Amino acid sequence: MNVDYIKYGDIYLPALEAPKEHYDLCRFGHAYLRHLKQNKRSLYSQMMITGKLLKHVAHVDTLARQMYDDIIRDRIGDAPPRENQMEWVGFMNNLRNSAEEIVYREFLFEDEKIREVERER
Repeated sequence: MNVDYIKYGDIYLPALEAPKEHYDLCRFGHAYLRHLKQNKRSLYSQMMITGKLLKHVAHVDTLARQMYDDIIRDRIGDAPPRENQMEWVGFMNNLRNSAEEIVYREFLFEDEKIREVERER
């Protein structure tokens, strides 16, 4: 890796640029990024320095959203009839919260699943 340096006063500083890609992250991507930053500091630093962090987090975020949508889609058939609106709203809120908890527990914070994702790439 060839790095240019800029003289600033009496010292030379590396001329680094931030990656120009922009990724839209939802709640899963932000939660995973926070998890890496707080619990996997060396991995976070390594990926940040190499410029791979946001691309990796965006990929994990996309997979987590797909998993969330699949869980909702699979279980929506069990919904009660819409005539009883309060029961239906309660069911949908429970379904959404359950799907979110499953994604967090079984995918985002499970290191083995993330290693599988990395191996696939």
